[in-house]
Amino acid sequence: MPREKKQRLKKRADGRYRCRYKGIEFYSTVSSDDAIAQREEYKRSEKANAVRKQTVADFALPWLQRSFPSVSDSTYTGLAIHMQHLIDEIGNMRISDVLPSNIKAVYSRQYASCSNSYVKAARQLFSALFDSAVADGLCRSNPARDKTARPHKGAAVKPRTITAQQREWIETLCTDHRAYPAVMTMLYAGLRPQEAKALVIDRDVDFDNDVITIRETAHNNGQKYAFSARGKTDKANRQIPLFPPLKRALSAKHGYLIASAHGERVTQTTWRVVWRSYCTSMETAINGISKRWYGKTKEQKALLEKGELKEWISFDVVPYSLRHAFCAMICRDNGVELNVCRRWMGHADSKMILQVYDSVSEDRSARERKKVESQLIRGQKEGQVESLYAENVEK
Repeated sequence: MPREKKQRLKKRADGRYRCRYKGIEFYSTVSSDDAIAQREEYKRSEKANAVRKQTVADFALPWLQRSFPSVSDSTYTGLAIHMQHLIDEIGNMRISDVLPSNIKAVYSRQYASCSNSYVKAARQLFSALFDSAVADGLCRSNPARDKTARPHKGAAVKPRTITAQQREWIETLCTDHRAYPAVMTMLYAGLRPQEAKALVIDRDVDFDNDVITIRETAHNNGQKYAFSARGKTDKANRQIPLFPPLKRALSAKHGYLIASAHGERVTQTTWRVVWRSYCTSMETAINGISKRWYGKTKEQKALLEKGELKEWISFDVVPYSLRHAFCAMICRDNGVELNVCRRWMGHADSKMILQVYDSVSEDRSARERKKVESQLIRGQKEGQVESLYAENVEK
């Protein structure tokens, strides 16, 4: 490879060397190389200043694309929403000018009523963004990691489970609905909704040995799901007992646990439609009439005039509520050990169960109270017997 020719400047009549760049002249009385070095230093300084003038909006979205090239469309959309919140507030600011107070303002204006987990996710993303900006020399320190930029504590989201009444309705009402097998499976096997969408009854349900094997999980991929053996955790692929209520619900069922009208694997749109239809059917069965006509019949109008018309009962169950119910009602209320419950739920450790899923019911609390009371009464009686025995010995 030939060497690059070194530029040489001619010495002027006044004894100086001169070169130009964008109309700016650089002189040196020492040597040609010194004048060229001045020009190159100016170019580097100009480039550095141009980089430092880069705004948050200029840097953020390209950084997001570079940093998360292989995530699913739905995950990327969620990250882009966070980034858009940041850009809406401080997008026109130069990255080098962003202060911790500016980051704090983003949280207070854009995340005022959001959950704690949602705010935490935003903080992690913003911190990673400015870490990259520091590494690229765009700013000296990370304003998102400063103590004064810590976000407010978001609203605590209580784990949603179902009531004993809702469980009874699920088991007895709308048993012919297309969603019923999937609902019972999430309730009595603790499947994640994405696992229920991937389950094939003929392949994964062993009626002879009473066991369900989780082999696949559905992943969001546009309007259709992508199915693979990669679960949410490394313990996601597991075996779960096939309990009698679920065995009765799945008997004589074949194919996909939840399928389209043509018997194909469910899509995101189909799942939303089926779940909405199931909730509407449940509300109609619970209230004895469609919500469209509630309070409009002659009989109900009469009750309404007397003030005796009962309030409409909503079926506000979401799919993940059924997984919560499996952990709390089916497992923990019936004394299943924590590690066994963790195994059936597909968690890597027990922390998630204790922190999120294990909601203590009134029935369990009452049973445990009776245990303590019986132990105390037994201990008191034993103490009285020992005292009486000691008195007899002394005599």
